[in-house]
Amino acid sequence: MSEVVAQSSSDRSLTLERGIRILEIFTPENKAITTTEAAQSVGISRAAARRLLLTLVYLGYLSQEKGSFRLTGKVMAIGQGVLAREDRWLKVAGLVVDVSNRMDEPFSISVLDGLRIRFVARDLKRRIHSARLIVGDMLPAHCSAAGKVLLSTLTAEEFSSLVAERGPLEKRTSKTITGLQEFEAELRQVRLKSWATAEDEMEIGTIGIAVPIFDAEGSVVAALAVGSHKKRRTVDELKSDFLPVLQDSADRISSELARQTSIL
Repeated sequence: MSEVVAQSSSDRSLTLERGIRILEIFTPENKAITTTEAAQSVGISRAAARRLLLTLVYLGYLSQEKGSFRLTGKVMAIGQGVLAREDRWLKVAGLVVDVSNRMDEPFSISVLDGLRIRFVARDLKRRIHSARLIVGDMLPAHCSAAGKVLLSTLTAEEFSSLVAERGPLEKRTSKTITGLQEFEAELRQVRLKSWATAEDEMEIGTIGIAVPIFDAEGSVVAALAVGSHKKRRTVDELKSDFLPVLQDSADRISSELARQTSIL
């Protein structure tokens, strides 16, 4: 029997939803939050936010120090459980490392998680962002090349609903696209090309390009991306030198995913 999916607010636990949204506030750049920040981000009172934060402390997912809250290692157990069930990515991680070593730039595979991308495989030796990113970390989808590829698989209605529920789109730099009409136009171009670029949108100086990864049924399940910095490369170089490599590697990964499915 299939599980029943909550369709309305009356079918959901609002307290649980708010608690999870508080956990989602934490990012590689935002390692500690205050009660006020949690309340403003989730849209609840300080008293309600404090109760949720203290409950998460009691459960061991947060630690409290001098009025701020931080994630504990217990949170990693949740992510590790998810990634353990997705061992298909472990089987293609070697391809990501190999192409990273060959091209001397950090390649990664990510999946869509709401309005964020979550890394399921990536090169850990090289970095372009101010924070070092590892498997399981998440970044805003709308200002990354991989995120644009993944968001382009949604219909306009699905994207608008997602932004209404999880938004608004965060303004990371002056180049970040946050207007819905402008971003939807960007996604239409990504659908036509089947690849996407990002320049100065996550952090000033960073650039990236990404292509889709498909499952056995031909549905996009992830994105393969490479990132660099303007001190090292140009966007035109990514298009001319890296796009063919990305497309070839994505084809190999898609074929491997299809093979895994066929032998199950």
